[in-house]
Parts: sequence; C-alpha cells; structure tokens
Amino acid sequence: MNRDLTLERLLLSRSYTSEAQITQLLESRYSITGGQRPFLPLTPAEAVSEEKEEKTLDFTKNLDVKPSATRKSNARKNMRIYIKTTQANQKKAIKRLQAFQRKHPEAPMKVNSLLKQYSIPRYIEYEPLNQLWNQYILDLLFGEQRNPNLNMVLPKLSSADYNGSHLTVLECRNPHLVGMAGIVLYDAQHSFIMVIPQVTESETTISPSEALGGLRIIPKKGTMFGFDVAMGDDIVGFTILGSRFELRAVDRSGKKFKSHDVEDIL
Repeated sequence: MNRDLTLERLLLSRSYTSEAQITQLLESRYSITGGQRPFLPLTPAEAVSEEKEEKTLDFTKNLDVKPSATRKSNARKNMRIYIKTTQANQKKAIKRLQAFQRKHPEAPMKVNSLLKQYSIPRYIEYEPLNQLWNQYILDLLFGEQRNPNLNMVLPKLSSADYNGSHLTVLECRNPHLVGMAGIVLYDAQHSFIMVIPQVTESETTISPSEALGGLRIIPKKGTMFGFDVAMGDDIVGFTILGSRFELRAVDRSGKKFKSHDVEDIL
C-alpha cells in the first residue's frame, strides 16, 4: 500500500490492540477484492413498465355547463374598468398632443409613442377580428345560396352578433359622429364600443383626437349604422337602426320588430 494510513491506524488502535489485526482491516478496506470495497456495485434492475392510458380532453362534458353569475358579473365589471381606463388615457394623450402642437405648430405629432405609453387600442390590431366577422356574417345571412332572397336575409340581422363588425355612422342626432367608422369591440346594450383608425392624411387640419384614433362610444339610440358584406364580386350594403338594437343578440332573435313603428328612427 502506498497510502499514508497514520490517521486510520491511530483511530483503529483505540478499538483494536493487535497490530496485525489493524493491518488486516486496512488492507481489506482499501482492496478492490476485499470485503469492504471502495465503491458501490450496482446491478441493472428490470423495471416494470406500467402502460398508462392516454388522457384526452373531453369537451363534451362542458356543453351543458353555463357560466356562473359571478363570472358574468366579473367580465362586465372588467370591461367597464377597461373602457373607463382607456378613455382617461386617451384624454391624457390628447392633452399632451395639444401641448406639443402649441409649442411646435409645424412639427409632426409623435402619436405612436403615446399609443404605446397609454396602451390605447389601435385599429390595425382588430382587423383579424373583423375578417372573422365578415366570414361569420356571410355564412349567417347567405350560407351556400347563390341567389339569396333578401326578404329571408333581413330578419337574420336582428339575431346577428356585431362584435367585430365594421360599422359606419350614416345618420345621428349628434352631427359630430356622422361619418365615423370603426370595428366594434363590444356590443353593449345602449351603445357600440368601437375602435376607429388613425387619420394620417386629410385636406383639413388633423386634430389630436383624429390623429390618435382609439376607443369611441357610439350611442345606439338615434343613430343609423351601415355595413357592407362582400359576396364574391358583389358587395351588399345593409342599414340598421341602432334604436332597434338596444337588446342583447339572444333577446333580439325572439323579438318581432314592427315595420310601421318609425318614431324612434332618429
């Protein structure tokens, strides 16, 4: 043995008096063939493999599950908070743009940085939603019919979901809203919450509000809206009266509108 075993011999001398026995213990301890090997021999064991059943998601069990009243209340509450917060942020951004215009009347407005800073929704972000809605309304109104009857199509407008639609204000009691167009972010009971695009080019002076775009609340009462549906090479235009749509889409589907009642058009 080439190792210095002084410490080991000293420790073993307290338990053993025979020098020969101590030497024998040390030789067997540090011997590969001895009883106390300096390594742990491991032998491969046969693992019993248990076949686990593949778990798949079962979506059918949730078909009859309806969202709780608490969940609906929280969703509406969060939507109201989001709308109020966005409107407040838009006012702050407009004030900053107005202050910038007063100091630098000929310089271009730095709108994009304010959009990111105040988390103001942009029209371009909701264009994919509008594309989905265009396909949805096309399937709902026309389906696979090549020559649809408009008299059969018009009643379906009352039960349609307008979240994601692109609406244009044709007539309104508020003249400042006429001509405004955007994608519907939320179809509320008494208003359409829309995201309007930014105005980048105009023959007249662009106001900070137009340059910013963002969220707009358009009341349904006293407002006439219009939208187009592309059907192949043809484009079919529809007009809806906001006063008749102050109900949820589910409630509108079972309501019969009287054609002679025109007091609430505008």
